[in-house]
Amino acid sequence: NQWKSGIIPNESVRDALGRKVKLSLRKRVKLEIKGDKTENRVLALASHRAYLLTARIPTKVRAALLIEYERGSFSLKLLSSEEVNEVVAHIGNCLLRICPGLPKVMKKLSMEPPDRLTSLQTLWESSKPTEPGPCGGFSQMYRCVCDWLGLPYREEVQWDVDTIYLTQDTRELNLQDFSHLENRDLVAIIAVLEFNQWFTKLSTKDYKLSADVCEQILRVVSRSSRLEELVLDNAGLKTDFAQKLAAALAHNPSSGLTTINLANNALEDRGISSLGAQFAKLRMGLKHLNFSKTSLSPKGVNSLCQSLSANPSIPSSLVHLDLSGNILRGDDMKGKEVPPSFKHFFSSAMCLSSINVSGTKLPPEALKALLLGLASNPNLKDVTLDLSCCELRSGGSQILEGCIAEIPNISSLDISDNGLDSDLSTLLVWLAKNRSIRHLSLGKNFNNIKSKNLAPVLDSLVHMIQEEESPLTSLSLADSRLKSDLTIVLNALGSNSSLTRLDISGNAMGDMGAKMLAKALQINSKLRTVIWDKNNTSPQGLHDVAAALEKNFTIRFMPIPIIDASQALKASPEKTEDALLKIENYLYRNHETRKYLQEQAYRLQQGIVTTTTQQMIDRICVKVQDHLNSLRNSETDTILEEVRSAENLIKDARNSKTLLPNLYHLGSASREEVSSSAVGPIQEKLESMAGEVTTVMDQQLQTLLESMVDTAESLCPHVMKRSNLRPELMKASSAKMVVPKSFVTETLLEQSGVDIINKISEVKLSLASFLSDRIVDEILEALSTSQHTLADHLVRRGRPLVQQESVDLDVPEEKIPKRASAELLEAERLEDLETCMMTPKSKRKSIHSRMLRPVSRAFEMEFDLDKALEDVPIHMEDASTSSQTPPTPSQVLPKLEQRPPGSMVELPSEEEKKLQHFTKLRPRRNKKNTFYAPISGRGGRTGLMGRVDEGVDEFFSKKDTISPEKNLSRSESKPEPVPRLRATSSSSPGGPVSPKPPVPQGAKPALAARPTIPQKPRTASNESPDSPSSGGVSPKVSTLPPTLKRVMSEKEKEGQTSLPSGGSANKSTQEGGSQNLKMFELLHLTCSHRGLNIKEEKPVLMPE
Repeated sequence: NQWKSGIIPNESVRDALGRKVKLSLRKRVKLEIKGDKTENRVLALASHRAYLLTARIPTKVRAALLIEYERGSFSLKLLSSEEVNEVVAHIGNCLLRICPGLPKVMKKLSMEPPDRLTSLQTLWESSKPTEPGPCGGFSQMYRCVCDWLGLPYREEVQWDVDTIYLTQDTRELNLQDFSHLENRDLVAIIAVLEFNQWFTKLSTKDYKLSADVCEQILRVVSRSSRLEELVLDNAGLKTDFAQKLAAALAHNPSSGLTTINLANNALEDRGISSLGAQFAKLRMGLKHLNFSKTSLSPKGVNSLCQSLSANPSIPSSLVHLDLSGNILRGDDMKGKEVPPSFKHFFSSAMCLSSINVSGTKLPPEALKALLLGLASNPNLKDVTLDLSCCELRSGGSQILEGCIAEIPNISSLDISDNGLDSDLSTLLVWLAKNRSIRHLSLGKNFNNIKSKNLAPVLDSLVHMIQEEESPLTSLSLADSRLKSDLTIVLNALGSNSSLTRLDISGNAMGDMGAKMLAKALQINSKLRTVIWDKNNTSPQGLHDVAAALEKNFTIRFMPIPIIDASQALKASPEKTEDALLKIENYLYRNHETRKYLQEQAYRLQQGIVTTTTQQMIDRICVKVQDHLNSLRNSETDTILEEVRSAENLIKDARNSKTLLPNLYHLGSASREEVSSSAVGPIQEKLESMAGEVTTVMDQQLQTLLESMVDTAESLCPHVMKRSNLRPELMKASSAKMVVPKSFVTETLLEQSGVDIINKISEVKLSLASFLSDRIVDEILEALSTSQHTLADHLVRRGRPLVQQESVDLDVPEEKIPKRASAELLEAERLEDLETCMMTPKSKRKSIHSRMLRPVSRAFEMEFDLDKALEDVPIHMEDASTSSQTPPTPSQVLPKLEQRPPGSMVELPSEEEKKLQHFTKLRPRRNKKNTFYAPISGRGGRTGLMGRVDEGVDEFFSKKDTISPEKNLSRSESKPEPVPRLRATSSSSPGGPVSPKPPVPQGAKPALAARPTIPQKPRTASNESPDSPSSGGVSPKVSTLPPTLKRVMSEKEKEGQTSLPSGGSANKSTQEGGSQNLKMFELLHLTCSHRGLNIKEEKPVLMPE
């Protein structure tokens, strides 16, 4: 019956779409299929979607509606033109609400007659939402885009944007914040930028972008007029992306893109040329262009410069140009002139402030063109020029000498790592004549300079920084390896009155350099920043600098020397930690007076508390509005009065959305006046007594409170006119305005008035939050009461609780109970009241839950941390295997750190800690040469020995002055061990102590031929007593001869001495044995002199 009478049954529609879908409009239509064929449909419009449902009975139509969209189009026929207007108005309102601020919601809208369109435009202008939501309504757009693309909706994305991004007040959407999500989730996030008017920058770094993410970025570039900055640093992009980006820019004539950073992507010349052709057509020009390390060649750079010069907007807009890391010195450039466009670009730029050509191997001709272009440009000032790592050397130094003194617009110059070396002495003289350079970087230019040329260079540098009117305020000598020569600069640092920043890291100056730096810091009052890591500083050096900072109150920034500190911690942990802690404390002391603004705290308050409250107010306003729609035609005075009261409450609820911002920003003008002007009431009393300042503060806060209450009354008059509400608010707020007198006193004595102003701002935020929170509570209670009253009226009239959504206050996915059964009215009313009673307690519970960030998607992707940690290898040794298998030397060290269960192990002593040898048990290769070995019998020879006397005749061919008989008689005496570092000893057991003869001259060449100490000789344990050499022992020398130091010089002279003949049956053997014994004795004394203790034992001599 309802179908036949033209009424669309709600229950059947809800059954088809689901109970959670909230519909705003339902119309019977005919859908054109093919040609003239049509089918009956029901058009159901929700807040974010449109549904076409099949109808069972025919419909009479008189008006047509054609809708075209990206994926196709469809044609509808409705009953009348009024219904068409209603459908179009609803679609326009929804688009305005979803995409607030979008300049053109519908690309094309044509209606006949034209006055229908005029009335719709008027309707849309009057129904524009006042507050789009956090970050331009990002969350609502994100939900719709996910629905449009068929992608899952991530709550953590919505929470991060609405809370973190809003608190930071940033316009940059950084993809690295969501890199833990899947690529398809990034596609939905990027797609929002096509409609969002809040974010103006899209950035990512060191994150490889997938193909679908790149396509979505290109779509945003081709459609968005709000995107201004695109940063895709090291994103794995190739030449084809640059070409597609150029096509996207060509497709969007209204593009606002002014910053492009495609550094560390292999775009090559083809990609850059394609982009350059579009740069010449950009209507707004470019501000920031970064093509660092994009595989550009000199040809590509020339093409880029021509494109930039061709656009008249770019010279007046480009601020930053980075071409670093592209090799601009090729074989084809030798002898060729630089194109005129290169010089012309730098001479015509109007706003250029940063030029980076680091690591480009800039040819001398190009360097000259660059410098002359800057010198002839009167429009530029404060230009930062980076020429580091360009291999300038002498040729580049000469060009700099000829140009740099006359360039008035360079404020920062980096010429580090250019192999300038001794050319610096002349170059520094010309640099000193330049009156615009405030920062100079000279590091890595001293590696190949000779020591005799280093002093003049450093003297020129000292003269430059010590000049009375020197403009230089920042100097960098990083990674120059100056070592002790750095003290030349440090000694001039103490009295320097120009430098505020100094970088001397990487100079290996040691503790002496640290001490010189400490002395300079004790008297220097100009420096604010010192960087001094990588200087081989020990704990003592760190302690010296810490002691100097105790007396220095101007150093604000000194990064912890991490590399030096890590080495110092190994040597002396306690002393190093103490020095580092002192440095941190003194820097914090120098930073103690800081300005802290409440803007960040205000944005956090606005992002969490206010947004949650607004959602609750919107929800209950929808309920009240539905009841008002049902009772609007009532004729009872009581009901009409309640209806008017409810309408006024809804107006107050709408105005309450802007309550906190209006209250908080009330004192902004006065605060700026106080902070910037010396005429403010607080500034006049700073030198007065603390009590007077407290009185002035109280008066100002009282005035501010009254202004806040007055503003609240103007925004929400119907709630504020309630009796006793204003006095209650004033009384409750007075307790929050108290500022202790002690706080004022301490601030006046230590930190002047900065903290006072910040305290006022903090109290102001507290007051604004308290007032808005309290007023919103009143509105919630009043709306709940009104909704309760209206629901009772509906129940008494026996009507269902019809809930039809208003246009302005549309909240998706709300339940709309519309049952026709009269028996369920009371139960439905109670259920409705239970869901709609918004008390302050429930509101605070919602706020608390919103402060908790949703669980990240990364924890839902089957990632088990404990399981992952199980795969990490842990170096532990199994006791069972170690007890069965003999350990290798590499396994001994881990065993030393283990303790058997239940056993007590002695604590290691301090000496053991200091003398621990970590490589002692390292496996060693087997020795191939064996000098001494045991003999199994007389004249016997083992297979392992070989010939032990091989080469003896040649080695001991030198003659000795001592007779063989004497040597033989001495060899019969039993040897005694020589005490360590002893100068005298007895020649035989029990003999008298007498001075030893000098060292035999024949031993000197033997020592000279062996630069390293020989190994300790091995002795035979079972030597035969009748061996010819069994008792041979070399005589002991009384003193260590000083001539050992001149062994090499006297080798030839001493080698002429011959040994007398006779005295033995085997002469060669005895001569070799005698010389070998003497050689062992000299080795013994040499090792004793060096602190080594070698036990003297009988050597084994093998006869041939």
